[in-house]
Amino acid sequence: MSTVDLDELERAAMMVEDGDGSVTALVSRETGMIHLLNDEYMDEEAPMPSASGADEGYVSVPSAGTLGIGDGLILRFAAIHLADDQDTVRDQFRDRNTEGFARLLQERGAGEAWERFHDETTRTALRRWCEENGLQAADRG
Repeated sequence: MSTVDLDELERAAMMVEDGDGSVTALVSRETGMIHLLNDEYMDEEAPMPSASGADEGYVSVPSAGTLGIGDGLILRFAAIHLADDQDTVRDQFRDRNTEGFARLLQERGAGEAWERFHDETTRTALRRWCEENGLQAADRG
């Protein structure tokens, strides 16, 4: 079973999310290496798989949102840890106001809770995805 670095997998899922359909990330079932395919960047370390990769021993990395670790994670955190501020967080989320969210976390003393929630939720989702796809997850970071 190939090993996949969870930090690299998270970055790949975020790139797929941010790429709005123009970025594909594939994990080699043989090596665990993550390949990024798009117009701006081509991985030169190994031969590139085709964009689908499915019949070549690769598995496509879904977007962060599909994994449940994208932007919606902020709203889930707010529902649990910032219940009285949910409307404010929704407005900040809609306006992409990351500075306002960071300030709110600081004001509420919730920064450490956010970091813990983000890390645990992300790691759990990535580990589950690896398991479902016959890959071994590794924390190398």
